[in-house]
Amino acid sequence: MKRDNSTPLVTPYARISDTDEERAPGLDRQLRSVLPLIEARGGVATREYIDNDKSAYKPEVIRDEGFEPWLQDFIAAKNDGIAGWDLDRIFRQPTDLERVIKAYCDAYFKQKRPKPVLWLPSMSIDLTDEDGQMIARMLVNIANHSSAKTVKRVTNFYRDEALRGNVFSNYPAFYRNADGSINEDKAVITTKAIADVFAGMRPTAIAEEWREKCITTARGGRVTGETVRRILIAPGIAGLAVYKKELLLDKEGQRVKRADGGLIDVPTWEALCELLKPKPDRRRPTRGLLSRVLRCGRCGSKLVRAPKSDHYFTYNCQSKDAGGCAGLGISGPRLDQQITALVLAYLDQPIEASEPEVAPDTTRLDEVTAKITELMTAYRAGEMSGSLVFPSIKELEDEQKTLRSQVARQVRKTRQVTSVAEEWPTLAFDRKQAILDELFEAIVIAPAHGVREKGRQTTYDENRVTVVWRSSK
Repeated sequence: MKRDNSTPLVTPYARISDTDEERAPGLDRQLRSVLPLIEARGGVATREYIDNDKSAYKPEVIRDEGFEPWLQDFIAAKNDGIAGWDLDRIFRQPTDLERVIKAYCDAYFKQKRPKPVLWLPSMSIDLTDEDGQMIARMLVNIANHSSAKTVKRVTNFYRDEALRGNVFSNYPAFYRNADGSINEDKAVITTKAIADVFAGMRPTAIAEEWREKCITTARGGRVTGETVRRILIAPGIAGLAVYKKELLLDKEGQRVKRADGGLIDVPTWEALCELLKPKPDRRRPTRGLLSRVLRCGRCGSKLVRAPKSDHYFTYNCQSKDAGGCAGLGISGPRLDQQITALVLAYLDQPIEASEPEVAPDTTRLDEVTAKITELMTAYRAGEMSGSLVFPSIKELEDEQKTLRSQVARQVRKTRQVTSVAEEWPTLAFDRKQAILDELFEAIVIAPAHGVREKGRQTTYDENRVTVVWRSSK
């Protein structure tokens, strides 16, 4: 629409907080007042700027769909101001008001643009005038104070409810439904993860397994090892009440229990937290592909990955404090390349027919799997405690792992493996390390002759590498 220079181009703005709807009906109700207002005051409406489910009170919330794009467009002279249903729809934080005052004054006094507008059904406010600024600041501070009192009142209400065991959350835990009750399907996934941790499995490996099964976080995001760790160490998994990350205690100093229960008992949760506790006082070396199998040819200690730049690293013997000799190193990329070529050559070999062996006991494998399920069912029903169930499950899973390995070996001996080498570049890091663990007992690095090893090597010598294959190769 064409307009002359005296006709302001005004942005219709609407905002609403705390809604799960794709577009809350309240936004349309606001615009039904704002659009006629712009026309009645002689302005031309631009496109609508909307903030759906966005708070203007919380400083950490960025209104990146409506308010911020409007302000940037105003600064770029694409509009002459804003119109809203009420001032508190546009401003709740004084800092946002001050940003707009600065932009309006700069546009009007320095750039000589038309006087910017701020139109509301109840009034118009001139933010380039000191009196208008004072009125706007007063009204925004009142709205901000009102929001602060509301937050305090709501916070006290929900904390009191949590002390009674009634925990409410906009984002319930992975294994809970929206109303806080236990989600049966995800409870099975979570309890299996608990058993896996007690069996020695790392959260990163559990996360990889979840990703392979297309399991996401409670909000539909990608699962990582840290995601799994946070799920398992949260007090709510043991049925303990928490409010704003605070573990709640009753008047007697006892932990408050959630009315909707948990998945495990408190002693089991405490043992789980101990297993998953981070160790900030211990510096862990950066993981390298071969770190778990490399050994120093001088002292027998492990070699660790030592980054030298963004693209280059070495494998070095550990420091003397860590039990090594700190006197040996080798090029990391060259060694990875050498061993990877060796692994791929082995995996590409056809499997020769061998003498018939006794078939693996698949019946026993089925019995063990069923027993694990039975124990977990009894545990979840409260018929057995975690202190009895999880040690038994660990023994059964050790046997299950052995039986599955036997089945896998039997399958591999009956057919030729042709795709593993092709899939190697796409395999997850942990999966590659697991294959290396199966193939190699150790990879021993001998000292370099004639070179004092205190860092980089000038010449890479493949003969320094001695591979010790496992007997099952």
